[in-house]
Amino acid sequence: MKILLLINWKIKYCDHIPEDLQPSDYDCPQEVYWFFKYFKDKPSVDVVDISAPKFIEKIEDKVRFHFFQTFKILFKLNKYDLIFVCGSNSAMLLCALKRVFHIKTPPILDVDISSFHQAYTSGLIHRLSQFSSRAFDYMVYHTSSQYDYYKEYFPWLKDKCKFVPFGVDYNYWKLKTYEDIPEKDQYIVCVGYRKRDWNTLLKAFDKIDIPEKLYLIGNPDIKCDNPKVKVLPFIPIEKLMTYIINSKFSVVPLDDFNYSFGQMTLLQQMALGVPVLAADVSAIRDYVNCSEGVLPYIAYNVEDLASKLEKMSKKSKEDLDIMGYKNKLAVQTVLSEKEMAIQFEKICNQLF
Repeated sequence: MKILLLINWKIKYCDHIPEDLQPSDYDCPQEVYWFFKYFKDKPSVDVVDISAPKFIEKIEDKVRFHFFQTFKILFKLNKYDLIFVCGSNSAMLLCALKRVFHIKTPPILDVDISSFHQAYTSGLIHRLSQFSSRAFDYMVYHTSSQYDYYKEYFPWLKDKCKFVPFGVDYNYWKLKTYEDIPEKDQYIVCVGYRKRDWNTLLKAFDKIDIPEKLYLIGNPDIKCDNPKVKVLPFIPIEKLMTYIINSKFSVVPLDDFNYSFGQMTLLQQMALGVPVLAADVSAIRDYVNCSEGVLPYIAYNVEDLASKLEKMSKKSKEDLDIMGYKNKLAVQTVLSEKEMAIQFEKICNQLF
């Protein structure tokens, strides 16, 4: 099977496998790209990312879909057996042209990450999404609650779509080693630069008296007067992972939106064997329910979060280690990249 893969992020095209990048962030001839390497019948995958001239990227940022990708591949579609799109904003122009000009294409499989741009229900982008999505042959989504949105606003997709959990490559993370730091197990870590409910977290942390400090990593604009709160900017991935793995536990205080986000943050921490305290929100509820190593709290509820922070703080090292082990086990099985690949291969074979 020959697959044309359109992705809505930038990658590095290289001659050799880089040591400092995750498999989803590079493409090289030595291996099949990303999770496609786990397909039983190895496909040939041509990856086209969103790279474009700077002036075009500025326009794409404003119109909120990646049209330059389509121009790069429009005249070689007949070379492929399947078009696989990761991120609906990379499919909008191609599918609109297919409908308007009756262009013949291979089957189109779309992975809708953001519920067609953050679950809009009106406006130009929403109408374009409705028009273009009628050209999808099948669609996959990573948050089960997204289905309710499709059923109401994209009813033509409700019988040709499926929830497939996002998975991470545990084999990649288990080979990583990180040094111990002096403050090991003396702090709680919270990672992220947007769509985080820092307000509830900071209020909850101020209400309790626990020995651990709170490290907020990723958004230097957070303002806090509590001397036990340390605000750090965006830092290199190796340093970030060192902070995560040395924490006593992690807290993931996501805002609640009906589309996929925050899953990579959660799953990476689970793969590292870190116990997690997470907001019970739509985006990660499916994933939290897969492991007893993640303790949920009521989103936006200061009292409940404060109580759960105290509960996690009081847990013994043995109990926290058990939570970490259960998180590792979850990403080796139901939340693995390999399991995700198995599900995708079945769908691809049905369409091919």
